[in-house]
Amino acid sequence: MTTVLYTGGTGRMGRVLREGLAGRYDRVVLYARSTPEEPLHPGEEVVLGDLADLDRLVEAAAGVDVIVHFGGIADEAPYEAIRTANIDGTYHVYEAARRAGVRRVVFASSNHIVGFYPASEVLDETVPLRPDTYYGVSKAFGEALASLYHDKWGVESVLLRIGTFRPAPEDRRQLALWLSWPDGVELVRCSIESGPVGCQVVYGCSANSEGWWNADAGWAAIGFEPKDNAADHAEGVDMTAEAPQYHGGGFTPADYEGGIW
Repeated sequence: MTTVLYTGGTGRMGRVLREGLAGRYDRVVLYARSTPEEPLHPGEEVVLGDLADLDRLVEAAAGVDVIVHFGGIADEAPYEAIRTANIDGTYHVYEAARRAGVRRVVFASSNHIVGFYPASEVLDETVPLRPDTYYGVSKAFGEALASLYHDKWGVESVLLRIGTFRPAPEDRRQLALWLSWPDGVELVRCSIESGPVGCQVVYGCSANSEGWWNADAGWAAIGFEPKDNAADHAEGVDMTAEAPQYHGGGFTPADYEGGIW
C-alpha cells in the first residue's frame, strides 16, 4: 500500500513518469496549479495548489508515503524567479513532508549541480558541488535541505542528479548524460520503492558507454539497473560538432540566461 504525491507531475518529465507508473500505486496525488488537460490515470486525483502555499501542500501530503518533487523551474532564470519556485518551493515541500509525516522525498536534482567540472573528469556522488547557474544553485540548496531534514527529522531522500531525459540523445553531450524514458521510469520506481536509503545521491542516466559519472554506488543503493545505452543511438548525433568543455554544456557561458530547453 503506497501513496505517492507528485509535484511537477504535469510537466514534460512528469507526464512520462506518470504514464510509465500508471496503476502501480494505490493512490496518486497530483499537486498542480491547474487541472490537467489530459485524462487522469487510474488512482490519480488532483489537488490544486502552488508550491508557494505551504499550508495547502501540508493538506495535500496527508496520508502520503512518498513525495516525488519534480516541480519548479527547469532552466536558468532570473534569481528572484529561481528563489521563489525552486528554493522556497523546495523548502515548502520538505516542511510539508515533515509536518504530514511523509516517509521519503524523491527530489529532482540536476546534472547542473556539478556543471563546471571539465567534461574530461568522471564524477561520483562525493565530489564538491560546482553549479553552473542559479538553477544549479537551487538544486544544491535542495540537496543540502534534504540532508538537514534527514539528520534532524528523519525524512528520507533520494536525490536524483538527472542528466538529459529525452527519447534519444540529440548531441555529443547527451551521449554521456542521456537518461532514456524507460530507464527514467525505472529510476523513479526504484527511488519510490527501495528499502531504507537515508539521504542518497543517485546520478540519473542510462548505462552509457561514454558516461561522465561513476554512478554504481547510488544505483546499488536503490536497486536501479539501467538497460539503455546512448551509444546505440550515436548514428543520429552530429559527431562533427564541437565537444563540450564542461559537464554543464551550454549552461556554463557567462551570458547564458536560459532557453536551451
